[in-house]
Amino acid sequence: MGKIIGIDLGTTTCEVAYMENGEAKIMPDCFGNRIVPSVVGKKEDETIIVGQVAYNQLISAPDRTVSEVKRLMGIDMKIPLGKEEYLPHEISSMILKELKSYAEAYMGDEVVEAVITVPANFNNSQRKLTKLSGEMAGLKVERIINEPTAAAMAYGIENCEKEEKILVFDLGGGTFDVSILEMFDGILDVKSSRGNDRLGGKDFDERIEKYIEDEFKRQYNVGLYENIDMDTKYSIKSRVKEVAINAKKELSTQLSTTINIPFITVLDNKPINISFEFTRDKFEDLTKDLVYSTTEKINEALKAAKLKEKDIDTVLLVGGSSRMPAVKELVEKRFPNKITSGINPDEAVALGAAIQAGIKSNQITGEETLIVTDKCSYNLGTSIIKIADGKVTEGVFDCLISIDSSIPCSQKKTYFTVVDNQEEVRVEVYEGNEFFAEDNAKIGDFILKGVPKGKAGEESIDIQFDYDLNGILEVKATIVSTGKSINKIIDNFKLVKLPKDGLIDESDYHKSNLNNWINYDLASVVRGTIELAEKKMKNLDEIRGSEIKSMVDKLKTAVIDSDEETVEKYDEELTDLLFEI
Repeated sequence: MGKIIGIDLGTTTCEVAYMENGEAKIMPDCFGNRIVPSVVGKKEDETIIVGQVAYNQLISAPDRTVSEVKRLMGIDMKIPLGKEEYLPHEISSMILKELKSYAEAYMGDEVVEAVITVPANFNNSQRKLTKLSGEMAGLKVERIINEPTAAAMAYGIENCEKEEKILVFDLGGGTFDVSILEMFDGILDVKSSRGNDRLGGKDFDERIEKYIEDEFKRQYNVGLYENIDMDTKYSIKSRVKEVAINAKKELSTQLSTTINIPFITVLDNKPINISFEFTRDKFEDLTKDLVYSTTEKINEALKAAKLKEKDIDTVLLVGGSSRMPAVKELVEKRFPNKITSGINPDEAVALGAAIQAGIKSNQITGEETLIVTDKCSYNLGTSIIKIADGKVTEGVFDCLISIDSSIPCSQKKTYFTVVDNQEEVRVEVYEGNEFFAEDNAKIGDFILKGVPKGKAGEESIDIQFDYDLNGILEVKATIVSTGKSINKIIDNFKLVKLPKDGLIDESDYHKSNLNNWINYDLASVVRGTIELAEKKMKNLDEIRGSEIKSMVDKLKTAVIDSDEETVEKYDEELTDLLFEI
């Protein structure tokens, strides 16, 4: 039948895990290492090498070695590797293929399927390309799960009997996520996720690298990379990077270390060394803004989950970079005595992926299993033309699926043609929070043809968004009068100019007085309360139902007005009212 495995495809390192006798275990590579560098290289004969072997030639052959490609996932650019160039997801597929071979050698059986993890902040295109990378590596990939969710699963599988609110602080090599989950009755419910896919250990390394370069200039009054050829520059940069990484790791357990790079370059035909003491205090001073920046995402996640610090029962520190003392100190200060030591920061994500694989393959069943409900990480919507009070505004972002919506989910809206005799519409799909579509990330578009000719507004178009468990979006557009439709799985991340003809929102077409646009971040916070209220209204008497409806209308108006204080006030009043029923 073949095996199913869990893979943590990290920016700097990877881990692969599997289920054995009901327990998730990490599998080593061919050298016995449990952690595999996310590095791809080529030998001089253009043979591809991956992992530790590729990492070993980072310094000696930087032109034939690629690392940290995960940060480029979803960007349409070619990466040079030896004599050829590759897209980021193609290089990722090489890593996944190597991990697959390690697993097969270890288990002595064919691996046919994998659960692969991604940052919670990964967008639709990045998730789609990660799935494609797995398929290119010969793996069936039916599930993509968020890294913090996977880490929570690794913790939750051993603590199923508990009822807790869990905060996962995941600071890896290249990305940062904060997720808040609630665990009860074997259910792991994701309440919110926020993150920064441009913050990780790499950024801390670069601060040390820059300090080394500055120190060299202070000592020798010349730039480290001045008057040298490109190959030599790559080689020196690789050596500086390696020393910086080692210094960062050492300062996690000691107060100072020695930066020492012998024969770093040649000056006046003489080999030059650089050596100096580097303290933890200095490192923390250089990186304090990076550490502090994580508080913004903690605040956003707590607000979206409608929780305070005191409500959190357990904090999981995940990712190798979470070992830095300054990071631990910041989290401990926010959540005193709530950090658990029960999980390995490097391995938790891979173990969680293996647990998800075990649940999927029925290796974990009954009371031991976990049911996970995840959330959409972005607002997803389309570009429309708004008409309000006689004013026409083109290129407005209209949200169909809001951030923190439980997935899988499906939403449909009806729009209308804009100009007379319009025969086609361009459906553009965006992720983001901005009012104008062009200020968000465009993730795809397609054209629906065959619209019957008529006056503007006569033909209606249904747009449906279906967002699956892997965080991959499918969009369907249907001409209501004819039933003609077109489906597209969104996987296009190239930017395209806005069209002249577009769609107009049904509510704006018939209600021109609605000239305000909705703050969708604010709407997502109260969405659950409103949905619960509207469900309960159906079963209430007229007087009680009217009372609830009046409060819902006030809350919706406050959201439209982006009045945060009033939204919070009515949200609390409506919640209290609902619990009295």
